[in-house]
Amino acid sequence: MLRAAILSVVIAGVTADVYMHNPRGSNNRLNEQSANRNNGNRAFDSQNNNRGGYNKGDIDDTAAQNDWTQQYSMMYYQSGSTAEEASTMQIEWTNQHGCGGNEEGDPHKLNCDIIIQYMAVPVVAERGITNTDDTVTEYDYLDVSATQLFRPDEDGVDKTAVQGTEEPSHECFGPNPTNPTCDAADPASGKKGCFAWTGIVNSVACSRIGGVWKDSVAAGGMWDIFNTPSATASTAERRRLRDGTTTNRQQFTVGTATSTMTASGTRKTGDVDDDEVLHESWEWYDQCYRKERNRGLFTADQNLRNNNFGYSSAIYTRQNPNNNRRGYECPEERDYYPYWHPTPWRDVAVLTDHLERCEFYQTESQNVREKNVCRNTEACPNCNRYNNEAQCLANNGRWATVGSWNSPPPECIQAPWSRVNQLGNGRYGQANSYNWTLPHFGYDSMDMKIVVRLRYNISTDDYDGTRVNNSFNNNNGQGIKSPVRQNPAVDIGAVHTAMRLAINTAQFGRTFQDRSHVLTLKARPQSQTKRVLPSPTAATSTDEPDPTVRPDFFDGSKIFNINVRGKRGNIVQTFPSVEYDFMPNDLNVSSSDIIHFQWTGSNTHNNGNPAGDGQAGDAGEGTRGTDRHNVVQLLSRNSDDFGGSFPATWQQNTMMTGVTDATSPEIKVRMMDAGESLASQQQRWAIRMATAGYYTGYNSTSTAIRPTGRYMTRGPVGNIETGQISVLLNNAPASYPGSLAKYSPGTYYYMCTRNHNFSNRDQKGVLKVSV
Repeated sequence: MLRAAILSVVIAGVTADVYMHNPRGSNNRLNEQSANRNNGNRAFDSQNNNRGGYNKGDIDDTAAQNDWTQQYSMMYYQSGSTAEEASTMQIEWTNQHGCGGNEEGDPHKLNCDIIIQYMAVPVVAERGITNTDDTVTEYDYLDVSATQLFRPDEDGVDKTAVQGTEEPSHECFGPNPTNPTCDAADPASGKKGCFAWTGIVNSVACSRIGGVWKDSVAAGGMWDIFNTPSATASTAERRRLRDGTTTNRQQFTVGTATSTMTASGTRKTGDVDDDEVLHESWEWYDQCYRKERNRGLFTADQNLRNNNFGYSSAIYTRQNPNNNRRGYECPEERDYYPYWHPTPWRDVAVLTDHLERCEFYQTESQNVREKNVCRNTEACPNCNRYNNEAQCLANNGRWATVGSWNSPPPECIQAPWSRVNQLGNGRYGQANSYNWTLPHFGYDSMDMKIVVRLRYNISTDDYDGTRVNNSFNNNNGQGIKSPVRQNPAVDIGAVHTAMRLAINTAQFGRTFQDRSHVLTLKARPQSQTKRVLPSPTAATSTDEPDPTVRPDFFDGSKIFNINVRGKRGNIVQTFPSVEYDFMPNDLNVSSSDIIHFQWTGSNTHNNGNPAGDGQAGDAGEGTRGTDRHNVVQLLSRNSDDFGGSFPATWQQNTMMTGVTDATSPEIKVRMMDAGESLASQQQRWAIRMATAGYYTGYNSTSTAIRPTGRYMTRGPVGNIETGQISVLLNNAPASYPGSLAKYSPGTYYYMCTRNHNFSNRDQKGVLKVSV
């Protein structure tokens, strides 16, 4: 199995970068005020320039700093169970060294795959808290507590050594049609293995997502037999999948080759900090450190080192021969696709210039294929080092079968064309993108936290990547010369004259990547309920009636997401990131489709020094370093409206009066609109979108001088805003969960007032709605 994977794909390249613009790629940034990121090793190996990337969003007009509850996570609704209920996110990126074309009729200078994946952890949906006086504090994204956002007994938890707070050897498995009780895989009977949900550590949380709480060994899972329940460490109640509040990297202590579960728990407790980013788990990197690397791989003339146990493990690759650790990422899994062992990543799409590889990519994806890994036993407490079945069983290890993700194979299509040596648009003048149909997990009351990963894998034709393996590795003792060698001197045909080539064989096969900050995928509502905690100290929450929830609004409708890309600054200051624009900025939908406007921004996008090899600065309107956005309709485009660059008044507005139905992700806003006429809601949504949620309503019956007294804030229904919004949105929230709305047929042009600079930039979009 290993050899087939090796020979069928090359992850290779030269110096290049890739930056994801929607959803916003972090490039290992968090909240830096500088143009350069603070720590390129923070979470993952991007191989990118220190410039580029976007900060984590803030919920309001102040920087979150060390308070994770003040960070904003973009929120998208999942797809429904049918194609008619698809929810679409447009993923956009730029890659430096080109991609696309095809080897048959449109060859490029290089070979390229763009691989889009995500990691998911379950969380309980938004919650309110029932106070001692039996009143309910409704969930409000601008006013949240750690209790509302994280419940260890319900949400994905980063455990220490034990797999659960109940029966430490148990895990939460996701059943599949061939194995509803999640027994061990049995190929003879067609019974497939089940995957284990990351971070679900008790039976209550497991049951909420329809999982099977079961002994890991009995299910063929990842638990090590020799680690009995009496040999466990305590469980820390840390959040699983988090962006952190510092730019420090998590720590890692090696330990011994036969580390017990207690010892491992002690190491992890000392290594992992709650204020640091966590994508892959500590256990994932610990296993990577102990697992032998695939010695069938082509490593050219690179000398890969050994770990502390005396053998070369999966932390060493041709691209990473010295183990420069980035977060808890496993270098071998990062550099090769599809990976031959279980991974925490689920595949979305492969965009390639070699379409003949698609069948291989799709059949080897863990979306559809079980993967295997060697686990420890009492007879072999360090068998997790073996990477193949023969060695595993010969040493009395357990060759565990980990189930597929039980989801469709990744879409495999032609990679979009982009020019070599330019971080710019594609062949037709638009940035390259992919429309992702968001998954349907099938758990009605469970949301998912996810991180999106985009990998950019490139190679040259200087050697045949489909043929090379370890037999081509440079070996002077055996007279084997690698087809590519480090900085070779080549004969140019003259006596005693040679010219040196600039070749770094560690980078001649190369993988780049960018990742989003943590996002939330919300389940479409199936009933009129909300989740409430009986008290702030309650272990679990309960469902209570909520007549403002609109399952009928979502039924049978597609959702199209309109976001905002870019950050503050001009084109030179933001590069290799981009300036502001709506994403997508040109969308065609039908009147039955739902449009979800939403954006996020930072209060620390100052792009200051150090700025690396680029220009510092944050040109733009309003308070320095701040991202702000809104949506207002443009006047119709004709000679009488100044060229379509001025917003329409309410009397001229057809976009918001064209709303036929609307709802909000926020409980408070839904409560405000309950019982209101459609005309009243249309006017309220115009105010909300124009002020980025600063005002939540409009009192059309008030005779007060506007705006004071007529615009409502997000207190109890009827509470009146006494302040006034800044004309440049300075005191508006940096992020806004926005509106979900259906529109009557028509063409609607819209803009952002603050970022529409008449001299050199605009932020406009068009929504075309058919019957």
